[in-house]
Amino acid sequence: MAQKSAAVVGGGIMGAGIAQVLARNGYDVAVREINEELADEARERVISGNYGLEDAVEGGYLSEDEMDEVLERMTFTTDLDAATDGTDFTIEAVTENLAIKGQVFRDLDEVTDEQPLYSNTSGFAVTSIANAVSDPSRVAVTHFFNPVAVMDMVEIVQAPETDEAVVERAEELVDELGKTRVTIDDDPGSYGFLANRCHAAMREEAKKIVDEGIATKDQVDKALEDGYNLPVGPFSLAGLGEEWD
Repeated sequence: MAQKSAAVVGGGIMGAGIAQVLARNGYDVAVREINEELADEARERVISGNYGLEDAVEGGYLSEDEMDEVLERMTFTTDLDAATDGTDFTIEAVTENLAIKGQVFRDLDEVTDEQPLYSNTSGFAVTSIANAVSDPSRVAVTHFFNPVAVMDMVEIVQAPETDEAVVERAEELVDELGKTRVTIDDDPGSYGFLANRCHAAMREEAKKIVDEGIATKDQVDKALEDGYNLPVGPFSLAGLGEEWD
């Protein structure tokens, strides 16, 4: 059996998390960053960042030897061609900026041929990203949730032109990683897919309740956490680093 392999473009919080999960599940993973400093930071993030490999060892989920084996399956590079050469698929996980993502996919179009290309965007339409490549049928979204090592859900989003085999490969991957999935259709007129759109509606209503003086932020969080068994209320989640004006 051929060794499984994947490329992850972008080594930030999401990219490092995705790469770590892939490597822990037996994939040879190449993480591509735009310069050596960021590549080194990505490696450090995989090892000692929040929910990184050292946390997994400390929590008893990995042994020291298993951590070493995971790291042996990972490379960190600035060479996009080398990172994607011969891999089963590539996952883009750069900053949530459509122009930057578009450039990444244009670059991927030059160095890859038939392999599936997935974006970890949290809300941009598949079509808007797939337009950057000559064959849009090989592009879909695999939206992992943060922190990737902990959160089970992955949203798979397909455009009308997405090849069925590309979607099926994404579904197989999510199952292989032991995560859960929903596969939904692209909606170019909106941002956020399924979970984020529902969560955004909840946040807006929560903010309205506070602005109208009906309840405090703490009361809203307590009501939603205890009433709906949410792990974190909307205002507490914003305090943990989620952007919310």
